[in-house]
Amino acid sequence: MRGDVPLLYQELERAPEDWSVRLRLIEAAVDSGNDAEAKRLVRESPGSDPLPGELQERIHALLTRQVNAAGTLIDLR
Repeated sequence: MRGDVPLLYQELERAPEDWSVRLRLIEAAVDSGNDAEAKRLVRESPGSDPLPGELQERIHALLTRQVNAAGTLIDLR
C-alpha cells in the first residue's frame, strides 16, 4: 500500500470529492501512525453535505482505533 500512496495523492488532486481514494489515504495514514494526516484528509474534504453513515462510522473507527488487526470494525455497542 505504501508504494501506492503517491499515486493516490495524485488521484485525490484530480478528484478531491472521491471518498474511495480519500478513505484509502486515511487508512494508509492511520496504518503508518500519522493520525494528523488522517485527520487533515477528513477536515479538508470538499463539500458540506453529510457523509453516508457507513463512511462516518468507518472514519470514526479508524481514527479511534476501533479496528482489529484484520481491518474489521469492532462493534462496541
